[in-house]
Amino acid sequence: MTELKRRGLMPLVVLCFATIWLVWGSTFLAIHWAIADMPPLAMCGIRLLLAGLLLLAWAGITRAPWPRGAEWGNAALVGVLLPAAGNGSVTIGTAHLPSGIVALLLATIPLWMALLASLGPRAMPPAPRAVFGLVLGFGGILLLIGPGLVDAAHAEFSPWWTLVPVLGALSWAWGSLWSRRVAMPASPLVSTAVGMTAGGLAMLALATIAGEWPRFELARIGPRAWASLLYLAVFGSVFGFSAYLFLLQYVRPEKVATYAFINPIVAMVLGWALAGETMSARTLLAGAIVVTAVALITTAGAPMPRLAAAGTAAAARRP
Repeated sequence: MTELKRRGLMPLVVLCFATIWLVWGSTFLAIHWAIADMPPLAMCGIRLLLAGLLLLAWAGITRAPWPRGAEWGNAALVGVLLPAAGNGSVTIGTAHLPSGIVALLLATIPLWMALLASLGPRAMPPAPRAVFGLVLGFGGILLLIGPGLVDAAHAEFSPWWTLVPVLGALSWAWGSLWSRRVAMPASPLVSTAVGMTAGGLAMLALATIAGEWPRFELARIGPRAWASLLYLAVFGSVFGFSAYLFLLQYVRPEKVATYAFINPIVAMVLGWALAGETMSARTLLAGAIVVTAVALITTAGAPMPRLAAAGTAAAARRP
């Protein structure tokens, strides 16, 4: 921190933390508003493709090094596993669940990261604190998605829809770990730009297969939906990613990873205040358990900080 103050970077650090905490936390409500007028898969595809093209343009302007050989395919596959599967599952989940619950389920990425990283012949055993966090976190998930959960604003709410963002979080975690073992572009900016573009194209193809385009009626899309889509692409993805990259250069990864347990709180408060979403005592209890578990894992001793960093890297490809 002394070095940051000496270089006059503290105001920018504060602004970047506000971006990954508040802007990323607000993207779940923005998704809720966007898909009120747009088919979910098509909206997600347009969002990712727009963000990817903007980042590619910025990479070209800044003359970032382009991928070579297999790096193109690896970056594209990571884009399918992370932005496409991750954001796609969030968008579908938000169509059937309160946005705060979806944010909470997506916050389980560090839990999946820690669990997957502890498996395999070369895996390092997690710290006891992280093990406790894993047990606590998955207990919170079971409480959240178990039978009997009813939300007044979603009369036909089914706990089965909670599995969609959970599987998206699992894909996100696995893809992030896999990306650390293969050749990826030297520039994180280019890597994310290629991944978002590939993820956007994949989602648009899926929207076509699902027959969503006849329901994409321009005349019925209101200003709030268009503004939400633009907000997701520009602020959630481009600005959020830039803030994340800056923080990783100057701040410890486990501190950057605090987004994982702040985003759900922001999303739940905004959903309650601006979208009329109700939260039962059971939901709040499960949320508190999951957030506590994520905090335990992201602040645990080695090798958990490295997992937290990877989880944050995954999220950089996300909102």
